[in-house]
Amino acid sequence: MRRIEVTSFALLFLAACHRDGVDSAVPSCPAGAALLAPYDAVTVSSAQLDSCLTLPGNGATYLVVGQFASVGDPTNVVNWQINTSVAGGSAAATSVAGGSAAAASRPLHLKGDNPIRREFETMLRGIERTIAPRARAEAIAARRSPVRLSAAIAPPPALGTRRDFKVVAALDGSSFTSATARLVYAGDHVLLYVDTIGQGFSDAQYRSLGALFDRDLYAIDIRAFGSESDVDQNGRVIALFTPKINALVSTSNCAFAGYVTGFFYGTDLLVSDPNSNKGEIFFSYVPDSAGTYSCPHTAASVLQVVPGTFLHELQHMISFNQHVLVRGGAQEDVWLNEGLGQIAEELGSEYYEAKYPPPSGRSTTTQLFPDSAGPFIQPQLLDAYVYLNTTRAHSVTSYNGGGSLEERGATWLFLRWLASQKGESIFGRLVQTSKTGIANIQAQAGESFGALFGDFSTALEVDSIPGVPRSGVPARFRFGSRNLRALMAREATIETFPNPWPLPVYSLGIGGALSSNMIPGTMVHASITPPASGTNVSLGFTGPQSAPFPVALGAQVTIFRMPP
Repeated sequence: MRRIEVTSFALLFLAACHRDGVDSAVPSCPAGAALLAPYDAVTVSSAQLDSCLTLPGNGATYLVVGQFASVGDPTNVVNWQINTSVAGGSAAATSVAGGSAAAASRPLHLKGDNPIRREFETMLRGIERTIAPRARAEAIAARRSPVRLSAAIAPPPALGTRRDFKVVAALDGSSFTSATARLVYAGDHVLLYVDTIGQGFSDAQYRSLGALFDRDLYAIDIRAFGSESDVDQNGRVIALFTPKINALVSTSNCAFAGYVTGFFYGTDLLVSDPNSNKGEIFFSYVPDSAGTYSCPHTAASVLQVVPGTFLHELQHMISFNQHVLVRGGAQEDVWLNEGLGQIAEELGSEYYEAKYPPPSGRSTTTQLFPDSAGPFIQPQLLDAYVYLNTTRAHSVTSYNGGGSLEERGATWLFLRWLASQKGESIFGRLVQTSKTGIANIQAQAGESFGALFGDFSTALEVDSIPGVPRSGVPARFRFGSRNLRALMAREATIETFPNPWPLPVYSLGIGGALSSNMIPGTMVHASITPPASGTNVSLGFTGPQSAPFPVALGAQVTIFRMPP
């Protein structure tokens, strides 16, 4: 199998695709030619597609993926057209690829949707961005302080010790309230406090949860991403369980818009701020079966959610420390920050998958994951499924606010694929740096974003081709041990979705066209089968009336030759 740069190619094309460097430029086409075999692919910039590449009339089937490999304004909806033509052929007739991406509505009922939590996280990331300059200045001063440098880590307080905390009391972060909590668990890495006004779990349950955080989950995030800060010099993260988190959302709003489950509040790392707790704190809601503080939450439902939330929020805490406090950089871009939070949750699943290999740890023989892994991986699979259903409408890189379920599913899939190519150590490299966003991805992966995005977009469809052994597909187009088609089929069964495989692939006839619109960081998949013999087929990926796209949009097309 012939290999050019990072990817194998398949197809007769008039110029080979160049993928040097680590900038975000889309591929260019220097002089050259190649005949490509099944399972090979090539990515070509939209501006050079028509002059750079043709599909031979050999009857083979090709997957064609049009993409905007960039980050940008999520309201910047750009019209596009993918067309095919032959020499001397008539003008292409346009068909619509599923309607307008801008107007696309979610076709699935999502019982796990929680928009309130995502909106609240948008506020939190905004606060982190605002306080980053002050936090950097404080970190520099602390490193120079003789008192701070000589301070020893104090032993934990005695169990039962009470402490007062400042707790945010409004979803927009505009007000605070006080909470008095007692220490229920003291471990090597985690101190767990419980608000005295609302117990929630029993003390025994809190001790069990504290041990889980302290002995298992904390280590998962630290190994993957690096260390958190320690502005209070206690050597531990505090977990505060308080019904004041429940009360952030009214009972009526909670019923239809969601609720806050847990979070890290960046202001707590500012020792000079009057509303700071001057330490690393994870805030969590509590069980409230009677609905005293907001809508009801059973102990079982909270136990399903809080461990994964702890992993997610601890990643944010680590990221702020590594980017801002340690290296004096900017806060990580929201899309990549939240995507790594999703990865942190999945790492909890990987921990239990390794602990309970099949068929152990499972209640039924049909389970792909052990019972203990389910709460960590199921949200990611649901997000991925709904994203694959509408890849044209939801972006990997350009979030609307803190990101929809679909957008977070998109970024999780991209990072999961990236780790299958570069190893899971890339997660730590992405966090332990002052770089952010696409520049960070390129620096840690050692490739242009255009090359990565093109092959990721292709892997979404060809990771597991029906009737073809997965080992037959080049590793570049696979999600490692995650069989994407099998995972989505199982998710469809669990959620009673009608389609076992949700990704639409549109049929593009010879002399025809597909048209719709997309935003930066999105893609569309199509299938083309040129005639068994005859004139070669040319491709185009342009704006309306064949207008070229702006260079910054990263418009490109990846063509993958399907197996016979």
